[in-house]
Amino acid sequence: MTKDQRNKYYWDQIWLKFKAGDRDSFEEIYNQFVDQLYAYGSKITTNRELLKDCIQDLFMDLYKYSPNLQNPEFLEFYLYKSLKNSIIKRLQKEKRLEFFNPEYNSFNLTFFVESEGSQDDSQNEQIESLLNVLKELDDKKRELLFLKFDSGLNYKEIGDLLNMKPDTVKKQVYRIIHFLRENYKSKILTLFSICCRT
Repeated sequence: MTKDQRNKYYWDQIWLKFKAGDRDSFEEIYNQFVDQLYAYGSKITTNRELLKDCIQDLFMDLYKYSPNLQNPEFLEFYLYKSLKNSIIKRLQKEKRLEFFNPEYNSFNLTFFVESEGSQDDSQNEQIESLLNVLKELDDKKRELLFLKFDSGLNYKEIGDLLNMKPDTVKKQVYRIIHFLRENYKSKILTLFSICCRT
């Protein structure tokens, strides 16, 4: 069983416990995904208050309707997709489309380990080097890397979120990695393995 499969199995079990009314499981889902949802939602809208409301409404609806919810194939994708739909509906309802960001500009790639505070000096230097490299990429490339390495979504799920074909997503990620390898040697993948959840 691969790491991804173990993670999927784990979250499938947490989801089933949550649907059965286990409050600890609900809190675990919230704590695990809320920061990722905010990072992704900030790509869709520049209205931070509306984004926070949508995230809050998402989790309130999950809790309220938990017994009747279906079992998602992949929990993280389900949450991302639900949040995206919620934001767009809210913006349309409130006629505040000036806050909608169709090109997903100014995307900031964030890493799980940045908040851990447990790296030694060597790892901190490596992380710093990687972040400097990523700043040189355009917004779309940073978003693809975020979704590929920091979200755990597969190519089909990334494509669904970005309205791209899975093969196109795969090719784009390959080209970005190839570019990084060519310009920053093979150490770039080592840096990703330190900085990103896979």
